[in-house]
Amino acid sequence: MYKNEFEIDVFRCLKALLKNAKFIALITMLFFIIGVGLTLNKGSDKYGAKATVYASAGTSYSDATNAVTAMNAYMDVAKSYKVCQRAALILGRSDVEASDIQNNIYVSSSVGSGVTATALAKANSATIISFNATASDSDLAMAMADAMAQAYTIEMANILHTDSVKVLDNAYTSYKAYSAIKSAWKDRIKIMLIGFGLACIVVLVLEILNNKVRTVREATIRNELPVIGLIPDYKD
Repeated sequence: MYKNEFEIDVFRCLKALLKNAKFIALITMLFFIIGVGLTLNKGSDKYGAKATVYASAGTSYSDATNAVTAMNAYMDVAKSYKVCQRAALILGRSDVEASDIQNNIYVSSSVGSGVTATALAKANSATIISFNATASDSDLAMAMADAMAQAYTIEMANILHTDSVKVLDNAYTSYKAYSAIKSAWKDRIKIMLIGFGLACIVVLVLEILNNKVRTVREATIRNELPVIGLIPDYKD
């Protein structure tokens, strides 16, 4: 008794995909429509702005080391609720609370994880901390970044009892940090591609599992049975 072995004919699979092109296109379009429906509420654009503070080398080597050390030792202070609360007071807007600022502020430092304060002081470098704010309004983003920079310098002055930490640059300009329409189209295309892939997989699986005999090789179980004769495909 012969057993029909599982075999994948790549050429036949490609022909099946071409034959079912309309089905694949229909499923792809259906998934695209679903994607459009899921992304109708695309949200709003987000704008970003950056303000920076610094503690640079003073008149002596020890001042430089102390200033740089302080900036890195108190990095957690930069985004603390206390600083955000002070920033909200400086901002003076009833619709913006400390938690809103804390959730929309990203704080970064110019000092790498492997760089020591002593090495920076020897190189006459300065530690710069950046406050990156995002908001649905560009003016609000700039105001939030400036308020955080000011609040941080005040907090550091209270901790160090010196004014070594100062504002370097205010947020003079803003940029588009997030495009809602671009994000929506990316999601729509992803969902459409998922539909296309699923449709192709369905066609290929059905074709592979189809036991219909199409060629002499399949009829003879991979040429294991002898061929007595062939009936030609006659056309008038």
